[in-house]
Amino acid sequence: MPDPVQDCVTVDLPTGRLVLRGVAPDRVAALCDFAARANPKRGFLIVSRVLGRHLPTPPHALRAAADALAAQIPGDLPGPVLFCGMAETATGLAQSVWTAWRARHPGSASAYIQSSRQIAAGARVLTRFEEGHSHAASHMVQVSAEIEPALAEARSLVIVDDECSTGSTFVEAAEALVAALPQLVAVHCASLTDWSAGGFLTRMPRPAAAHSLIAGTLEWTPGAGQAAATLAPAANRHGTVPATGMRSRTGLLAPEAADRAPLTATPGERVLVLGDGEHAYEALRIAEDLAAQGAITAIQSITRTPALIGHAMQSVTTLADAYGSGAVCHVYNLLAHQPDRIVIAAEIAGTQADELARWVAEAGSSAMVELVLCRYGAQA
Repeated sequence: MPDPVQDCVTVDLPTGRLVLRGVAPDRVAALCDFAARANPKRGFLIVSRVLGRHLPTPPHALRAAADALAAQIPGDLPGPVLFCGMAETATGLAQSVWTAWRARHPGSASAYIQSSRQIAAGARVLTRFEEGHSHAASHMVQVSAEIEPALAEARSLVIVDDECSTGSTFVEAAEALVAALPQLVAVHCASLTDWSAGGFLTRMPRPAAAHSLIAGTLEWTPGAGQAAATLAPAANRHGTVPATGMRSRTGLLAPEAADRAPLTATPGERVLVLGDGEHAYEALRIAEDLAAQGAITAIQSITRTPALIGHAMQSVTTLADAYGSGAVCHVYNLLAHQPDRIVIAAEIAGTQADELARWVAEAGSSAMVELVLCRYGAQA
C-alpha cells in the first residue's frame, strides 16, 4: 500500500497551494514542474518536462512519452479509430501518440484531427466546445472534404491532452464529438498526468477509459494571487491560418511532414527548435533531423499560456501572434537550453524571429535566431 505521507507533493505558489497525492514525489519530479497561472479561473500550471512546450525537452523524451502512452491504448478498439489532439498545448504530443500507435498497430485503420483556435479557410466546422478553465476557452474542430469519409466510419475516439485535472475538458470534447459523430461507440482519454481519479468517466457520452503516465489526486486551494489575476481581452480570439498551413487542423490519414528548406547542424551544436502555437509536430521533426546530424537539440513552443515568473518559469519574452488574433504570445525559459542557435518552425513568417532576436541580445546571449517557413500541401 502506498504511504499517504510519502506519496504527497505540496507546492506553494503565489496564487495558492497545490497538493498532489497518490504518486511518489520522485516520479512527479521526473515528469513535472510547477508554475502559477496568471488566470483567475485556475491559478496553477503543471509544467511537463517531456511535452516540449514551456521547458526545453529533448526530442527523444517526447517521443518516449508518446510511445508509452500509445502502448496503453488498446490495438483492438472498434475501428476505424479517430485520434483528436487538444489545442494548443497537446498538438505535438497528440500527433506523436497517434504516430506511435499506428506503428504498433499497422493493420488498424485510423485518422487524426485536432482542435484549434485558428480558422482554416474552406474547412467545415465539425463541432465546437469550451475549455472552462483556459485562458483561451473556445475550441473548433475543423474538417476537410478529404477526411469526411474516414470520420463517417470512425467507431472509436481517442482524445489526447497533456494534463487532466478534473476531466471536464475531456467530457466537453467527447460530448461535442459524439454529437457530431454519433456512430462512435467508445472513448479513450490519454494524458501525461491524470489527477482526476477517473471521476469524469461516468459523465462520458460513451463507455470510456483513461490512460496516463502518472495518476493521482489533486487538491487546489486558491489564494489572493489567483483572485487578483486578469486575462487579456484578446486571449480567446481566433486567428487565421494560411492556405499552406498544416493539415492536421482539418484531418490526416497519415502523419504529416512539411515542405521546408533543409537544415544542417554541426556536431555538438546546441539548437533549440520552437514550434509556433499549435504548429508543434514539425518542430519535433526538425529537432530530430538536427539531432541525427550530431546537434544537441531541444524543443519548446511559442504559447498563449499566461504564467507568472517563478518556479518553472525563470524567464519570459512576449511577442505578437503571427496568426493575427491579437492575443499575446510568450516563450518561457528561452535560454535554458543554452542554445547556440534558435530555430522557429513557423507556418507564417511574422515578426517572431526579430522579436526573439532582440530579447536574446538584450539577455546577453549570442544565440542566432532563424525562422524556417513550413508549408503543407493536400494529402496524397
